[in-house]
Amino acid sequence: MCRCGSAPPGDGRGVRLSLRQEIPDRRSVVVAGLPRGFPVMELRYWGGDWGLPSVHPECLAVLAYAKFGGAPLTLTPVDYTWASSQGEVPLLIHKDDVIALPVNILSYFRKQKYNADYVLSAREGSDTLAYVALLEEKLLPAILHTFWVDPDNYSSVTRPWYASRIPFPLRFYLPGRMYREALNRILVTKGQPPLYSMNEVEAQIYKDAKECLNLLSNRLGRSQFFFGDMPTTLDAFVFGFLAPLYKARLLKVQLQEHLKQLPNLCDFCDHVLCVHFTEHTEGTSPAGQEAIDANLQKLTQLVNKESNLIEKDIDPRLCEGYLTKKESDGGLHLASTVTRPEPNPDGLG
Repeated sequence: MCRCGSAPPGDGRGVRLSLRQEIPDRRSVVVAGLPRGFPVMELRYWGGDWGLPSVHPECLAVLAYAKFGGAPLTLTPVDYTWASSQGEVPLLIHKDDVIALPVNILSYFRKQKYNADYVLSAREGSDTLAYVALLEEKLLPAILHTFWVDPDNYSSVTRPWYASRIPFPLRFYLPGRMYREALNRILVTKGQPPLYSMNEVEAQIYKDAKECLNLLSNRLGRSQFFFGDMPTTLDAFVFGFLAPLYKARLLKVQLQEHLKQLPNLCDFCDHVLCVHFTEHTEGTSPAGQEAIDANLQKLTQLVNKESNLIEKDIDPRLCEGYLTKKESDGGLHLASTVTRPEPNPDGLG
């Protein structure tokens, strides 16, 4: 629950955002008070749900940093349209520049003088780099597994949500491709000796993630943000990674339950939402929530039924033999890529 009251009218750190009239298949947020013709940066990202501006961790981290630094953005969620044919989001477009990957986007913001880290010392800047690397190494694999590889969460939450926001026929292909990318990313980063089976990899990534959450909780302590009273890059990444895990309605909640046992991290997510994303903090009535849950259940059944007609699901638990040991050099290699039959362009089997 948000306890911080309404967001301040403006703290002088950046230009305030306001909503523009909604256009079919494209919703944008623009900066008020800029000169006409000012080349506003456009951010393409996955849209929001569960009270969040985006359900995608890396998109959410970029959105948070833009808020912290006051970056003027036109926001284009990829809902019911496909702005990036390769599915590369977040994606920043400014003048003739197209920037992908959160680290590159944040660096571009700083070059444009929208810097949320100006309050940091050199040592704190080094600590930020170390913590962000820790998040990507220890926490991100478990988040990917929770949403994309766990069969219950993937079939009931993740795939229906993304499929409902991707046009036909890509909705039958892209979620499966994103699943394979998540699985491959986990195995490439964690599938090393002595972890040869998927069960061993899964146990290790959740162990590492819980230790990472404990470390973040101890580092935050009772502070409002990780480096004092002002949010910085580390706060953006922590919020981006934790908020979807905290807010999503998951069936398998192993990591989510551990997060909720760390109240300062949960309060941190609530505080960032309350102060910087006030448009997403309004509550839903019980009747309205029941309608949303009922619609999600129907959508889940429809997407699963249609997807099964086009592509054959691969149970992640069948990936025991995915990692094999080379007899020649004793190293570890990917025996084969887990693939599904690719649908033809018109979606016919």
